[in-house]
Amino acid sequence: MPNSVDKEDLRVTKTEKALNTAMFSLLENRRFGKITVSDICVEALVSRATFYAHYTDKYDILKEWLVCLKPDNINIGDPYEKIENIVNLFIHKNEAVIKNLVYDANDETLGILFDSILFAFGLTIEKDNSKISPKYVVLSNFFAGGILNYVIWQVKNRFPSDVPMMNMYLYEAIENLKELLNKKFY
Repeated sequence: MPNSVDKEDLRVTKTEKALNTAMFSLLENRRFGKITVSDICVEALVSRATFYAHYTDKYDILKEWLVCLKPDNINIGDPYEKIENIVNLFIHKNEAVIKNLVYDANDETLGILFDSILFAFGLTIEKDNSKISPKYVVLSNFFAGGILNYVIWQVKNRFPSDVPMMNMYLYEAIENLKELLNKKFY
């Protein structure tokens, strides 16, 4: 027979899953800026007290929700083309959610999206970054910013069909940046 700790962990897991599912469901039909904690609670069938026992605000749940979206089939060191294809499939499968998330995003939302992109692509930089090459920091931030701006561009242009060509241009820009960073400037 499971002990009370196991039961409590299961309740926590179920509650957090319900809240994350509620966030996704609400984002299918409503812009993130218009979603309230009360909306999330009603959708998840939990009280506000329960919500606040797990999260500080809707941005906190957004961070966790985005981390949960990281595709399992992306691994650190994967070729860019593979990652780009996986991300594009996700974007096009979830156009309404992406649109409602970025359409009128504020600075905090964009920051969370930026950090989530860094995480999804395995580019997260540890807090003690004294051992990390400045080149890596520049490239990873450039890449994440490029992807975020690219997703925003897709939303504003109603997810056009020429996305593979745009991805090719983005990849080319990244390769050119890598070359530039490898040159010595005196």
